[in-house]
Amino acid sequence: MKRKVIIGILCLVIIGVIGSIGVRIYQGKKRAQERTEEAQKVETVQVKRQNLVDAISVTGTIESANAKDVSASAKDVKVLEVRYKVGDYVEKGEVVAVLDTANLELALTEAKNRQALSEYTENKSIQTASEQYEEAVTDGTDTYNKAVKSEGEAKEELQKADGEVSDAAERLKRREERLSEAREALREAVQPTEPNEEASEEEKKAYEEALLAYQELQRAVEEAQASYTEAHQEYNAAAEASEKALDAYETASEALEEAQKNNDRNISDAQDKLEQAQTEHTYSNDSSQQTIENYQEQIDSCTVTAPISGVITAMNVDVGDTYMGEGNALFSIADKEHFLVSASVDEYEISKIAKEMTAAVIVEALGDTEMEAKVSFVSPTAASSNTGSSEYKIEIALDKANTDLRIGMTAKASIVRDAVYDVLTVPYDCVDTKEDGSKVIYKEQDGERVEVPVVVGMESDYYVEIAAEGIDENTQVYYTTPMTNNAANTNEMRSIEGGAFGGPDRGPRGF
Repeated sequence: MKRKVIIGILCLVIIGVIGSIGVRIYQGKKRAQERTEEAQKVETVQVKRQNLVDAISVTGTIESANAKDVSASAKDVKVLEVRYKVGDYVEKGEVVAVLDTANLELALTEAKNRQALSEYTENKSIQTASEQYEEAVTDGTDTYNKAVKSEGEAKEELQKADGEVSDAAERLKRREERLSEAREALREAVQPTEPNEEASEEEKKAYEEALLAYQELQRAVEEAQASYTEAHQEYNAAAEASEKALDAYETASEALEEAQKNNDRNISDAQDKLEQAQTEHTYSNDSSQQTIENYQEQIDSCTVTAPISGVITAMNVDVGDTYMGEGNALFSIADKEHFLVSASVDEYEISKIAKEMTAAVIVEALGDTEMEAKVSFVSPTAASSNTGSSEYKIEIALDKANTDLRIGMTAKASIVRDAVYDVLTVPYDCVDTKEDGSKVIYKEQDGERVEVPVVVGMESDYYVEIAAEGIDENTQVYYTTPMTNNAANTNEMRSIEGGAFGGPDRGPRGF
């Protein structure tokens, strides 16, 4: 038992010694690692001159920049010739297919004949309507002029009759006055009394003279009465003539007004008929001409030419087929030298892209050569998407022709939103923001940390553009928080790879 106890104690001692040694080894390694990490702390970095690029990367497919589906305006016509097949190259204007025009030419001839007959008939209608209009103007003018003359004559007669009435009334008034005077004189006169037989000769003579004077007054009354009666009769006759003249004038005025209305109505009706004939002729001629032009256009379209120079990518008809008309492409042709990249951009990026933005394109099948391009189309509406977010189609046109490209190749494009070239940059972690919002960096000068105000510009994923006095690409600046060598190197490499391809004189890349 004592021996077992001693052995147990010795084991415990050995285990304790081994554990103590292990702890010391671990602590030594930890202190060595801490000393190594402390030694690797990087406090400064050199200012770098480079390009900064803000770009959006998209992947798409190469398509022809100018591809067309070619159809004809003719319909229900036979295909007589097909001169090319898929893959053939044709120059712009070359005849690719010929359609049968026999029925269309017959229809064109019939349309021209109908137009000629219609032209003759409508011209005769216009001539007749024009003659009727001229007659209406002439007849209406004659009738109106006669009515004007009659109305003028009636007015003169009325004025004359009114004058005679006025004269008769004046005469009647004067003779009435004379009659009144004669009657008054007769009333004032005393009819003499015949003397008896015993009267003297002087009395008898005075009686006779008085009787003669009295009788003279009686005759004067009778003559004044006769003259008054005559004047009254003349006045009545003049008044009656004036009434007749007034009636004649009113009748003439009404006839003149009616003649004016009839004249206007007849001329207006004739003018309407003339204008209607002219309008019908115009519309009929326009319609006939349009029909003729449509037939001619269909005939012309039966000789189907290539609208552009390029490669036939589809031939949809063969000799003997019946071509059904527009909406059905005879063939498709595509430019084989000028291309674009067709791609889709999700709804979170599309607002950042606009026409005319510059881009760089790489087609991996042709190597890593960059091709200059510009955004040529940005769809205003979303296409269907299976990813849960909307996607918008864009097109990026290559600036130069390229005969090595093929439709359907995969392409990657980097669309430049913003870029600055050959500028001084430092990592984000080297820029400090003061309480007043101003920006500063701290440069190393004679082993000292010196604060330098800066103006910051464009920012990339890691670098920021700066401008400050006394700063160039040889300046060492401090990190606001020291970094390890590995972290600094990793960040720097990421910025170089993700910011721009090539040096300061090269264009933007960012795939």
